[in-house]
Amino acid sequence: MKQTLTPLLKRILLQVLMLLCCYFISRCVFTALNINYFPGITFLHFLQLAFYSIRYDISTIAITNAFYFLLLLLPIPIWRWPKWEKITQIIFIALNAIALIFECSDWTYFPYNLKRANSGILDLISRKGDFWSLLPGFLKDFWYVPAAWLLMVYILIQLNKRITKLTPLKKPVHYSIKIILSQLLILILFSGLSVVGFRGGLQYIPINITNAVQVTEPVYTPIVINTPFSIITTIEHKELTELNYFPNAQLQQYFNTTKHFNGGKNKGKNVVIIIVESFSKEFSKLGNKKSYTPFLDSLMDHTFTCTNAYANALHSQEAIPAIISGLPYLMDDPIQNSVYATNNINSLPSLLKSKGYSSAFYHGGTNGTMSFDVYCASAGFDQYNGRTEYGNDDDYDGNWGIWDEPFLQFFATDINRLKQPFCASVFTLSSHEPFHIPNQYNGKFPTGDLPIYQAMAYTDFALRSFFKTAATQPWYNNTLFVITADHHFPYHSEQFTHNMDAYAIPIVYYAPADTLLKGYSNLLTQEIDILPSVLDYLGYDQPFFAFGNSVFQKNAHRYTINCLSDQYQFYSNDYLLQSIGMKPSALYHIPPDTLCKDDLLIKAPQQTNIQLSYLKAFLQLYNSALINNKMSITPNK
Repeated sequence: MKQTLTPLLKRILLQVLMLLCCYFISRCVFTALNINYFPGITFLHFLQLAFYSIRYDISTIAITNAFYFLLLLLPIPIWRWPKWEKITQIIFIALNAIALIFECSDWTYFPYNLKRANSGILDLISRKGDFWSLLPGFLKDFWYVPAAWLLMVYILIQLNKRITKLTPLKKPVHYSIKIILSQLLILILFSGLSVVGFRGGLQYIPINITNAVQVTEPVYTPIVINTPFSIITTIEHKELTELNYFPNAQLQQYFNTTKHFNGGKNKGKNVVIIIVESFSKEFSKLGNKKSYTPFLDSLMDHTFTCTNAYANALHSQEAIPAIISGLPYLMDDPIQNSVYATNNINSLPSLLKSKGYSSAFYHGGTNGTMSFDVYCASAGFDQYNGRTEYGNDDDYDGNWGIWDEPFLQFFATDINRLKQPFCASVFTLSSHEPFHIPNQYNGKFPTGDLPIYQAMAYTDFALRSFFKTAATQPWYNNTLFVITADHHFPYHSEQFTHNMDAYAIPIVYYAPADTLLKGYSNLLTQEIDILPSVLDYLGYDQPFFAFGNSVFQKNAHRYTINCLSDQYQFYSNDYLLQSIGMKPSALYHIPPDTLCKDDLLIKAPQQTNIQLSYLKAFLQLYNSALINNKMSITPNK
């Protein structure tokens, strides 16, 4: 038994090492050919990135060779079969030759979209059209790529022949039950190791292309990952389709995505963004019902409060990119789980970094929850602080993470570690199902007929305690606070579960030392407006990409957009258009018809066409910007 399995496992180890060398060589060529796209990279930096890449290369090797490993380790006397040795090695070479085709092709394909190719390339290849007609020209212009691939495969074949000679598989004389059970045990153990390999470790969630931003800046992530890994990990995610409703020049008549402010007096202010879980407008005094947020209600009297504000998503994982990066949720996947996860996308921390800002994101949940840590690294946050960094599970709620009150106290004091000016954000969690609160507060808060009422009142109490502590900190008076929700709570009264009101949230801007930033505004706004609004208030003087508009620019086009149950909703100029795809399904005049009872689709065809044109223009811009990786503008030096 030992004589059989020892050379077998040795063979697999040598073949894995050989493939790791192939991916390292390819990474060297890829970086050399595209060196102009990786500014400031040094040889030592490259070696560091190559070290990080081993995790992704092992994952790729484990996945692409799973079938080959299975054939080698099957607990049956397969080695006695004629030519079985030759068949398995042909399969090994074929599987890896196919993977290396995609790896080598990205040497020259990368400059077209500035990221590793993803599963969309498979769809492109499978369709009749431009790919096959353009292929001969590409082969002619970049002849050295297929030549290098053929050379690599040839070397792979020759080295593999040597490996098989060094590790001859001896056939057992007799196949007893004991030998078969031992082989089965080896198969199970090796399968377990393979699972760890393609998961990239024992962490909470398997690695994907966005994990690379946790070890380096987004601009260098294409060096860390490899193309087969990018394709495999995005294969279940749907790509957007390029739309052509209008000439590109005409789109600017509808939406100007390049923002450039003139600067102002608030340069250098800190930014603190507080995102409250499920904080519906109706839970506060803005809902004109019983309020469960007495502290926030009182604070609003000293803030600039947006009373006509909406979320761009219905789930936390989709809402955080809307708030921090100004990216509405209009795809099948959140951006961090999509095929566009490695795109260069603006965010508050990444843009403010050019102005000397440090940054940190805080969430009391278990590290890895909903891939927040991965998104934060991609968005440019310097630090992510979760349940692990909090470091005291005595305050664990038993479900989602650390109770809001102690975690917000941690946030209020831990910020002192950041160099000013800073951009910090915290996302609460106690007002999430199952809506428990700490035992010592049972009976302290109103309960109502829904369990979230008590949980929201507890979070409001936690925010009161936070601001009490924050007011004693040296950074407090030089800070702009933004308080908002990730999304609306999914059900309650008829008004707040219907159409646009299913997205109704508060958005509050508060600067303790700025007495002019005050009042209640009915200006239409949304989560994606927070990024340009903060930059406008801070006097950010560089051009940047943004779908939203600053709430402080009164003449800007006011609109909101979201997607509810596969139905687009576009709200602008007091009209709400609902459209399934590009087929309008309803038109309502809001606010007169807040509950959307009077459908004007047939009665007002001209207004329907106007709203539909805006929706088409937005979706064309949105799809194009993501597909072509054009959602950032490099700041001037």
